[in-house]
Amino acid sequence: MTPVGARQVYTYGMGRRTQVTLTDEQYLFLHGEAGRTGLPVAELVRRAVDETYRPHTRRRVRGFDVGFGIWRDPDAALSGRRAGGR
Repeated sequence: MTPVGARQVYTYGMGRRTQVTLTDEQYLFLHGEAGRTGLPVAELVRRAVDETYRPHTRRRVRGFDVGFGIWRDPDAALSGRRAGGR
C-alpha cells in the first residue's frame, strides 16, 4: 500500500539521456508544474512523451478517479480531461 499523496514515478532501466532546448516560457511552465506536482522535470517530460506519442499503449490502472470543482475559467489541461470535452 502506498502512503496518501505518494506519486508513482518510472523506476525501471533508465538508460538514455537527451537534451531538449525549450523556450523561456516552456522552461518556466515545466518547472512550475514540477513544483506544483512534486515530480521531477524529467518525469514530466517522460509522461508527456508517452501521452503524446503512445496514447494507445499507456498502462491502465484499475480504480476510480472522482473529482468535483467549480471554476470560473478552467485551464486547458482540465478542460481536455473532461469526457466529451468542450
